[in-house]
Amino acid sequence: MNLQSHIGRDVDTDLAMQREPTSGVLSIYRAIFSVEEIATDVTLKWLSGAILLGFLVTFSTWMNSALTTVQAVKNSTYLCWPFFQSCKNLIFLSSFPEGYSQAVFYMILFGLIASASYAIYLGRWMYVHLAILFLFFAKIYLLLISYGFKGNYEYYHNFFCFTFLFCANKKFFAQLGLVFFYFLSTAGKIHPSWLLGQYFTALKEGLPIFPFGTEALMTNLVIAMEMVGCWFLFSRNPLIQRSVFAFFVAFHLYSGTLVGYRYPSIVMPPLLILFGPWFQAPERVPVDRRSAPGWLSMICLVVLQLIPHMIRGDEKLTLEGNFYGLYMFEANHQCYGSISRDGKPVLTFAEVDAVSRCDPYDLWFRAKHRYCAGLSAKYGMILNHSINGEPFREIVNEPDVCTLVYHPFSRNSWIKDEKEAPAVARPVQNFFR
Repeated sequence: MNLQSHIGRDVDTDLAMQREPTSGVLSIYRAIFSVEEIATDVTLKWLSGAILLGFLVTFSTWMNSALTTVQAVKNSTYLCWPFFQSCKNLIFLSSFPEGYSQAVFYMILFGLIASASYAIYLGRWMYVHLAILFLFFAKIYLLLISYGFKGNYEYYHNFFCFTFLFCANKKFFAQLGLVFFYFLSTAGKIHPSWLLGQYFTALKEGLPIFPFGTEALMTNLVIAMEMVGCWFLFSRNPLIQRSVFAFFVAFHLYSGTLVGYRYPSIVMPPLLILFGPWFQAPERVPVDRRSAPGWLSMICLVVLQLIPHMIRGDEKLTLEGNFYGLYMFEANHQCYGSISRDGKPVLTFAEVDAVSRCDPYDLWFRAKHRYCAGLSAKYGMILNHSINGEPFREIVNEPDVCTLVYHPFSRNSWIKDEKEAPAVARPVQNFFR
């Protein structure tokens, strides 16, 4: 008996499995969450495996992080989201050497991943669904208590989890969501960073593999394919559909040369599953009541992507609202600055890698919780930020960080935008990381 016999079993076999006696509660659960869609669709069966892989990759990265532990609260090294600055109240895990509750917590999650994988082999789709539900809630909790866990790939994975768990017409919305993510990602690329290729021309090594001088050509090709070409993944013409599919497969493989395994391992398996061998163009667009959660999730993605554009100034320089939407490779960052006490520096820093975000909120939050514990001294903050090889601009110069307040969804007057911040120095070409 092989894996294909369980994942690729025919519809009649799965329908027979669904007719097995179940309690009233389990029957209601299957109906509410449309579990029968998973049991009768080979694409969704394989998608469950891709989702579990995403959990494994994510949790293996987070497991040894101190950001979500009580030690981080005691040391004031924790970092909350701008919209939930009191996240420390939800932090309860401990890591070695002070404790091992965080290790136990993550091994419980690993056990769920392993058991769900075996349930896929057995064809127990309700257990698979329930295990992914618990894993998803655990992941949302961990994301909520650490701003440091933000990442574009989490948007993708969280969306696949949401559609798999809560939506009817799961396959359609998973496919539409992936295409929509490509489309929305261009919102952050309509900027000299990509239109002129400045992100890569500001790097010493330029664009990997491709010769110098082709940066703008290649970045605009990506913009065109993500803005327009991605919709042809739904094409009924096999040649067109497969050509676009091959482009995005190559794109994700190439992206790994810069970002490593994590982004491709989370996004590429769903791409292969949703638009690869089992792809069939949708016969209709679902617009019934049961499809409401899917459409609402699309609206939420649009709203999140619009937040930084509704705040005055270049969000790539001020980073206000920048992390609510897709932001990967939005700009090449460099920065330097200091925290001072009564005019004397107590902390200086410099970030020259392109992937360093130089977030004023990050610096302010850590400084406030580290230094502003009832002391009478004033702590000043200076942050000079450069994007895409342009001059360093002094976007923050405040004499007392302890009195500052950060507004998560609107302009913060103490952070200067590109029109207000004076140029103070010029950067040199940097490296990606």
